[in-house]
Amino acid sequence: MSLGSEFQGFKQWKSLEERGISSEVLETLTDESRECLERLANYDSHSVHDFGIVKQAAVLVVLFQREADDKLHVLLTTRAKTLRRHPSQTALPGGKVDPEDRDATHTARREAFEEVNLPLEHPSIHNLTVLEPVMTILPLNAHMKNHIIVIPTVCFLSDTSLLEHLRPSPDEVDAIFTHPLKGCLTGTVEGKDLEGLAEKGSEWWPHKEEFHSIEDRIGTTGGYRMHRFRTKRTPIKGLTSDVLIHAASVAYGSPPAFGQFAPNQPPFSSAISNVVLELPCVIDQSTAASIPGEPPRVLEWGGTEAGIRIISREQYELV
Repeated sequence: MSLGSEFQGFKQWKSLEERGISSEVLETLTDESRECLERLANYDSHSVHDFGIVKQAAVLVVLFQREADDKLHVLLTTRAKTLRRHPSQTALPGGKVDPEDRDATHTARREAFEEVNLPLEHPSIHNLTVLEPVMTILPLNAHMKNHIIVIPTVCFLSDTSLLEHLRPSPDEVDAIFTHPLKGCLTGTVEGKDLEGLAEKGSEWWPHKEEFHSIEDRIGTTGGYRMHRFRTKRTPIKGLTSDVLIHAASVAYGSPPAFGQFAPNQPPFSSAISNVVLELPCVIDQSTAASIPGEPPRVLEWGGTEAGIRIISREQYELV
């Protein structure tokens, strides 16, 4: 199957009660949280198009507000250190699309159940919307077939006691934790959320910035801005940060407080279209083919300054 969506603005506005969330639940939320959920629930990205032979996945943005809190948080995981791709990195629950999946929401919910034991069906889990697809950005010399198009889906957890029953699948997840959604819009962390943050200068946060760092680089699709957000564990970065910046922008009805994109960074819609169009033409090319006399190819990111190269530790097939 092929999943996808495009920006369409907002649907004909409906209240959260009309969307199945009880007034009793809504009364426990702050005005700001309630407005965030209303914007997400009315966000329209319904158009479906064909992603061809490009690999596809879906992730689940699980939002909730605890009883003693005043803001929305998002559920995050630390990927198992034994995984081949992105080990020990912060991620959203999710995974690849299976042929039998009905849609992106079904994929994301199924993967969340497998990874952290979030119930597949529950009256306190309310599907809100599906956001525009994003795509993994690859380092230079990575084969185009390594790209994955990822469809983010958003839900609201109205009964936070379900969080106490989450359990990480040991083969996929090392830890489960949370982060304030608004932090991915402001680049800051405040109040109780400061408690337990990764120590500044530590392995998890070696950056000079307090809460949010950026690094512009060049990958196979052109310019790319790598965002990193300081958390209680490894930072939110890469595709996960791209998803959450957009989700927070929709929820709070505001662009981020920082520059989201690198100079000459193509929109995800353009990058995705190019990969969908070009992949069939290159899929049969030999991977890691070399020309006599050429040095071995390595996975690396181009820097924004001439001559700068950043070696990638990811494991992708080479061109």
